Amino acid sequence: MMATGLQQLTPGKYLFFGTPIQQEGQNIMVSGFSAKAIALINGDSGIEATVQEYDISLVISKRSTHILDGKFMEAHKLYTWPANLGDPKAWASSKQVFFEQHLINQAIEVLNVLEEQQITWKFIPLPLFQAAAKEAQAVSLLTSIFPEL
Repeated sequence: MMATGLQQLTPGKYLFFGTPIQQEGQNIMVSGFSAKAIALINGDSGIEATVQEYDISLVISKRSTHILDGKFMEAHKLYTWPANLGDPKAWASSKQVFFEQHLINQAIEVLNVLEEQQITWKFIPLPLFQAAAKEAQAVSLLTSIFPEL
């Protein structure tokens, strides 16, 4: 299971940073990962910005959906599956490579989350994330983590 203290993804925009961390759990066949992100979530008083550690495993779970060019695809097809499907370390390695190459330092938008932890998400252009950060008055937070922006 997932480690306690990790936030679940909810509808909003996220910019992940740092290194994905493998979560140790009882189910060693399905390794989970977490990563820190600047999250821009619609709150009661507009867009709110936070920096927290999120469970990112659902981004590429079999239940989740990724939208690319208006087409829906099963999110677990985004990464390369290991040759030996019975090797938990190979699965963890494949997931970690995907997260490092395609999720860290990339902006995404979670469009919806269903009760069964099914998420629908897509990559978004960095300027769109920056505009939302500006609206949330979180530009200084964004530039403190990503000085190059």
